[in-house]
Amino acid sequence: MFLVEEMTYRPLGAPLWLLIVGGIIVGYGTSMGSGCASGHGVCGLGRLSVRSLVAVVLFLGTGIFTTFIVRHVVGYAP
Repeated sequence: MFLVEEMTYRPLGAPLWLLIVGGIIVGYGTSMGSGCASGHGVCGLGRLSVRSLVAVVLFLGTGIFTTFIVRHVVGYAP
């Protein structure tokens, strides 16, 4: 069972400009992909949409690749 003390806020330490740029990139990607990752994953895959399947595979692959680069090449581990 989770206790309130365990749920503390831990800032990432990223600069504000980087958070803003990241938000803009996510917004652009959402409009370019005709929806967000959860929308494609939940609704699109539920409708057996091939376009949503491709989108989810690309989202996951990009996330895994980015995490690998950040942790193993750049050397940043939060």
